[in-house]
Amino acid sequence: MAEPGPTSGFARRLLESFAAHSARTAVEHRGHSIRYGALESRARRAAGWLQAQGLEPGDRVALVTPDKWPLLQAHLGVLLAGGVSLPLNPHYTQAELRYFLADSGAKLVVAGSEAAETIRPLQNDLPDLTAVLEVDADWEPPQAPLREPNYQASDRALVIYSSGTTGQPKGVVHDHANLAVALEALAETWRVTPDDRVICALPLFHIHGLSFATQLSLLCGACLVLEESFHPRRTLDALARGTVFMGVPPFYYAWLERPEFVEAARQWQHVRLFTCGSAPIRADVLPRLESILGRPIINRYGMTEAHVLTSLPLDGPWPHGSVGVSLPGVELRIVDDQGAALANDTCSAASAGDPRTGHVQVRGAQLFCEYWRRPDATREAWASGWFDTGDIGWLDRDGFLKLVGRQHDLIISSGFNVYPQVVESVLNTCPGVAEAAVFGLPDERRGERVAAAIVRSDGTLDEARLREFLRTRLVDYQRPSVWLFVDELPRNALGKVARAKLRELAG
Repeated sequence: MAEPGPTSGFARRLLESFAAHSARTAVEHRGHSIRYGALESRARRAAGWLQAQGLEPGDRVALVTPDKWPLLQAHLGVLLAGGVSLPLNPHYTQAELRYFLADSGAKLVVAGSEAAETIRPLQNDLPDLTAVLEVDADWEPPQAPLREPNYQASDRALVIYSSGTTGQPKGVVHDHANLAVALEALAETWRVTPDDRVICALPLFHIHGLSFATQLSLLCGACLVLEESFHPRRTLDALARGTVFMGVPPFYYAWLERPEFVEAARQWQHVRLFTCGSAPIRADVLPRLESILGRPIINRYGMTEAHVLTSLPLDGPWPHGSVGVSLPGVELRIVDDQGAALANDTCSAASAGDPRTGHVQVRGAQLFCEYWRRPDATREAWASGWFDTGDIGWLDRDGFLKLVGRQHDLIISSGFNVYPQVVESVLNTCPGVAEAAVFGLPDERRGERVAAAIVRSDGTLDEARLREFLRTRLVDYQRPSVWLFVDELPRNALGKVARAKLRELAG
């Protein structure tokens, strides 16, 4: 697909899609459907309404509501008004919201009632914030004329804050060119067409649900089936009407616990694509899961800064444990600790545990343009001309990427590198283990100790059995010395294990 021209970018492409598919169904939500022509009308009204509230091109608008329908309309309105959309988790605490609103300099907030009550007391401390606009689940934009901006590909469009696992969260900024390039590459890779019905049960305050699922669907003229949230039973029913499902591992795990899952999957005659991201599906459950679904789960690798970087090919091959090959326009390489590029599937000194591993770096037109108001962090991110993802992995000779962990999750014990995912993959095969998460704890002698949190499927499972199981399956420095038995693993909104919370629990 062609890259966007000087006045192209996501807003223009979106308007082209609205016009080309005006009579087709754009969104289904809570038993109602809306066509592309009507959705465009609502988006334009929302844009005009926001302009009437003082929105100027480049202003940030925070979207803080658990209800997807008003959030979607407001988000589209922000883009068409020339503003910058800033979706935030409605479950953030008041202190967290204060940080995001102050750091972003948001001019307007569109919020559900609960979030609005939380934010209003903060207004005196937020000089950039001029209004908190309350919307409910059935909100419809009022009639208001739109002064259509001269959309430029370089205009900022979206700010999504990183998770902040290595410090204060940073605002990741995408412009209209980034969005158009990233989503068109994904559409090509996953072959999304107007005939698709994309089931989205993911939250829209995260790039996975908002961009990979929602914006991708609208750009391609597909029908977006918006589930308010994931529910093991209701989402099973929704998939009977879908062709594409955007998932994360906890969704699939929840289905495996439902007795009706096997029968429901038999009814999914039209589902052509099951995707998974945010975290890998456990290798021990993947064969059973794919046997029930009757097709492979297309694992992919993406991040807030770069959208989707790699994906397993739809037609195979599907190497075990791989997150696939680079999307069109994405350059990817593995470097050692000194920044020297490694040839595919060759040795380096980057890891004692797996000599083929190194740091995953990428570049391409789909990557973010800056960290909001952090020029030093932006310069550092691009210092080598490549963006360091913070992930550690290796490429096989065919260019398939396998990830072994996050750089900041790496445990260095007595000088040896321990990758949590490697240890977890073994622990998850132990009888009596429902799920495991591995993390590091400070140790004066060894630097770090390896610790493991275990969710048991067998209540009699104890440390002795776990140690014996690992004795011949992992080398000594990889074996956990601290064990924590929990009812469930703490996770963020997208299902990633919150290792920092496990460290707190372990003391």
